[in-house]
Amino acid sequence: MKKMTILGTTLAATLLVALSGCGQKEEVKGNIEEGSIEATTTETLDNGEEVDIAEGTLKEDGSFKEVIHDGNDPKVKFEATYKTDWTETWEDVKFDIDQAKIVEVDKYKDNDGNEFKGLMALHYTLENQGTEEVKVRPSEATLILEDGTEIKGEHLADYWEDIFEKDKKRDGHVHFKFTELSQIDQAKEIKLTFDGHKKGDEEDKVSHTFDVNLPLELQK
Repeated sequence: MKKMTILGTTLAATLLVALSGCGQKEEVKGNIEEGSIEATTTETLDNGEEVDIAEGTLKEDGSFKEVIHDGNDPKVKFEATYKTDWTETWEDVKFDIDQAKIVEVDKYKDNDGNEFKGLMALHYTLENQGTEEVKVRPSEATLILEDGTEIKGEHLADYWEDIFEKDKKRDGHVHFKFTELSQIDQAKEIKLTFDGHKKGDEEDKVSHTFDVNLPLELQK
């Protein structure tokens, strides 16, 4: 039995930040440092190779404990973890993401009863050193496979507090859900979008928009 490990590329992840009203763009670099698959049982991939896969339930994983509700604790079929060093500063707000975790599950139900086959958790730290609160809202996530297939992930908004108070630091997880997710060993990139809003702005006004492109590499 051959165990497979996921490692991140040393290529820089590029973040393009567009500041509304001035047309200014800023480029920020971030690297995926390393990653791994935790595994206890065996699965055969499409290419015929056997890999160890994760076995357990979501409640056993601290990255997803917030999204477990009313006994909804699906079995984890496959798990991949990536450490990152992504960071971005927007005026007085410093935003860091240091880990991405993707899991395939047998069946996860959200609060509306909809079923999903995959989840992703990003561990973040956000420090607002300014004099006013800000709002930061994830809008979508896309997992891109080696063959170019794009798998869209919805934000689990019920578990996200978008208000970040002034002169405060907060860390936690932001979660995304995938209707279908069965080839995370073939993942090559994750794309994420977040919007930032200043206090007093209208809901549809975005003060800060950034796109994160995270290249991934599966190492055998």
